[in-house]
Amino acid sequence: MLMQKFMGELMTKKDLDQYLKTLIPQASLFYGEGEFWIGYYSKIIAPKLAQKEDTTIFYYDEYHFQQVYELLNQSSLFGDRLLAILKVEKKISKKEIQALLEALSRNPDNSLIIEFYKNEKKSAGEYSRDCKEMAGVFKAQRAIEVRFYEPSASECIGLLVQRANELGVQIHPRLLSILLDLQNGDIAIVLQELEKFTLYPREITEKDLMFLCSSLGGVESDDLLEALLKRKGFEVLKLYNRLEEEGIGEMELLARMENYFYRLFLVFVYMRAFGKFDAKEVLGYAPPSFIQNKLIQEAQSMREKQYQKIFQTLIEWREKIFSGKGKESNAIYALNKLQEILR
Repeated sequence: MLMQKFMGELMTKKDLDQYLKTLIPQASLFYGEGEFWIGYYSKIIAPKLAQKEDTTIFYYDEYHFQQVYELLNQSSLFGDRLLAILKVEKKISKKEIQALLEALSRNPDNSLIIEFYKNEKKSAGEYSRDCKEMAGVFKAQRAIEVRFYEPSASECIGLLVQRANELGVQIHPRLLSILLDLQNGDIAIVLQELEKFTLYPREITEKDLMFLCSSLGGVESDDLLEALLKRKGFEVLKLYNRLEEEGIGEMELLARMENYFYRLFLVFVYMRAFGKFDAKEVLGYAPPSFIQNKLIQEAQSMREKQYQKIFQTLIEWREKIFSGKGKESNAIYALNKLQEILR
């Protein structure tokens, strides 16, 4: 009944989760904005279809129809099951998809997974049309197609909590949220970072987070920046004192602030010029939508004159550091001035 329900229909992620509880597809077409989910579900399904040594992965330009067709058209005398995984950015023609599915129908022990990603040179509209064309002919008894969207914040945290439990890592969801935010919402990187926490037989603290995650550099500095924007004066000084205790240098803190406000200013200027936000144009990559929304909100919370004063304050702070004058009071003076500007 479940297979009949989904046969020939576009699935959602929720549908796929339900489907996989009792069934394994022989042919899968995964596409959409949620590139993480495409690879994630491919990795879940693949070992259920074939052994690692019987799995062949074709990366992008490595895909050649005849080679894949001949692989899937093989019948085994020893009961081996062959799997072809295609990681492609170019549309596969209707004729080729139909031929591959026909090969599978003749060899029910073999299987196929197509991971169709968006090529950076193509627009979202072009990619969407290519997806529809491929999905339109991806019809067979045990074939499914799933369009994935960017993982939401709650989905990310839920997956991280699940993975932490599997690894036996004791970590509070709040720290997982911080970790995700600091990695620009890249859940794939955060999942890798979790592996490091298996070294600790106790609950993970913020200090552990700072020590183990080389790219983070300090949870408190991000909390401090957030406190600045939210105009929490007492909290700003409290967090600064914690940073000092952790041994974060004044130059390092200044560099983080410069990067932080410069990124917000880029978002501010781009939206002012074009009336919209294009993450790839501004940042060079596209973080999940909830990270983008946070950037937009923070960038628009300040006016142009405030940005000018902020950068002038940061320049003066840098000059004082290099001159060696008033070393102990430079940071406090700059933080107080930034708070005045942001009021």
